[in-house]
Formats: sequence, C-alpha cells, structure tokens
Amino acid sequence: MSNDWIQKMDMKPGALHRQLGVTTSYTFNKSNLKRINKTSVKDSFVFEGKKRMMTPLLKKRVTLAITLMGFRKKKSNN
Repeated sequence: MSNDWIQKMDMKPGALHRQLGVTTSYTFNKSNLKRINKTSVKDSFVFEGKKRMMTPLLKKRVTLAITLMGFRKKKSNN
C-alpha cells in the first residue's frame, strides 16, 4: 500500500493546535484525540479546561491526526 497521498495533501501546520487553543509545543496523545472525535458535530466538549464546539473541519483534522499517528515509526533496539 502506497502512502504517497500524505505528501500530496495540502496540510496546514499547527492548524489543529490553533483550533483547540493550545501551544504548538503541546503533544497530542491518541486517547485524547479519540475522545474528542466521538463528539458529534455542533456539540461542545472540554479540552484542556476550555470549552470548544465540534465543527466539520475540526472533526476532519482530528480524524487525520489519529490516522497519521498510526504511521509513526517504532524505535528499533539496534
């Protein structure tokens, strides 16, 4: 399976961080993103003590982040 679709995407670095109101140095973990992704569009959720509203664009960005986290390379013990 080819992963060249990732290079062809028009990604905006830091867009998810800005939309969720966290600094760019913040590291997302998969469990928090999955919890956010369960929220329906137009419903609100709390992230890092801030109340946010789920929009279709935010839902797409969170789903993409979860997908890309699955491609992380594992450390080798060599």
